[in-house]
Amino acid sequence: MLKRHDELAPCGVYCGACPSFGKTCLGCASESREQKRTSKWTCGIRRCCYDAKKLDYCIECDEFPCRTYRAKLLKSHVGDPRFRYRHEIPKIFPKLLKDGVEEFLRHQAERWSCPRCGGRVLFYLYECSRCKDRIEI
Repeated sequence: MLKRHDELAPCGVYCGACPSFGKTCLGCASESREQKRTSKWTCGIRRCCYDAKKLDYCIECDEFPCRTYRAKLLKSHVGDPRFRYRHEIPKIFPKLLKDGVEEFLRHQAERWSCPRCGGRVLFYLYECSRCKDRIEI
């Protein structure tokens, strides 16, 4: 069984690249009620994975990618370049099972790090939070 980490959502989204992470949100896997971002509590993917299936990540499920996963993540914002990170998950998520959580998170942190200054590259704008360079992920 894999271990949950706050910066990795059950669906495979790397929360460390989210503009809200560490500010108003502690990550999709966080159970802390001491955060302003509350949409995670009603997320259908999170509730299915954690509550119904008792899994840490959707990739552990025999039904992956299920109808809920496809509808909420893969069929949303199709063609919008700001959300391409969502559509890449099925290609990279299996690495979690192969490499383990720690290695997967290391790879994601490196992937979402600015090659110029080491700052965090953020979703949506694909821009470094520190130097503001546009980054191709």
